[in-house]
Amino acid sequence: MIKDIYQHFSHEDRDFIDRSLELFQRVENTYAFEATSFLNPHQVLILKNIGKGYDVQVFASSDYYPSEWAKVLVAPSYYELDREDFGLTLLEISYASKFCKISHAQIMGTLLNQLGIERRTFGDILVVGERAQLFVDSRLAQYFMDNVSKIAKVPVRLKKVAAGEQLRVEQEAVTKDILASSLRLDKLVASTFRLSRSQAAQLISGKHVKMNYAVTDNPSRQVGLDDLISVRRFGRFKVLRENGFSKNGKYKLTVELFASK
Repeated sequence: MIKDIYQHFSHEDRDFIDRSLELFQRVENTYAFEATSFLNPHQVLILKNIGKGYDVQVFASSDYYPSEWAKVLVAPSYYELDREDFGLTLLEISYASKFCKISHAQIMGTLLNQLGIERRTFGDILVVGERAQLFVDSRLAQYFMDNVSKIAKVPVRLKKVAAGEQLRVEQEAVTKDILASSLRLDKLVASTFRLSRSQAAQLISGKHVKMNYAVTDNPSRQVGLDDLISVRRFGRFKVLRENGFSKNGKYKLTVELFASK
């Protein structure tokens, strides 16, 4: 069974797969549910796939609260979902929005650099107009409220709000048809953002490129459908469709482009 799971994902996913297998085994042995820390969509997909081989239920908070990052609840087959068990808290960032505006990047920088916490302790940062919110692990909500008092030199206050007050962020995306001589990472980055192959290779070797949320420095890595590629300062994209080959043998692809946050 483990080999079957491994073959569907990359070598870089193996540590996460191993930890996930241990999680499912604990839930089966103890008959008690467990909630994960915040996971990216690629990790959520892995958990949902692994769960099909166990007598358990797998719930993702993103299926109930629209978001990119999610907490996953793994529970015995008899368990009835209580959304409180996800351990999610939505915090509103209050500040003098008449005089300034804080950005997604500024909020992220404060949390990771000033607060010194791990990415897995909070979920999506939601910025719409002059308002901003973030999902956090409920066990750390008070810590966030006590320790985040400034973002980019702007005085702020964090307060709990009901999940029903979640801001709705419209993700800007466009589709684009490209030609690529192969499905190598460097060639797809070059074709998507109209760069030379050497420019794409430099971005990758400089650790400015992520594949499925993990930094990769391998320009020859093969990209599959729905793999998410993030390129610093350029944006994000994933391959939606393979449309056959051109007359000169190049891949005809449709990619979905997302604006940088």
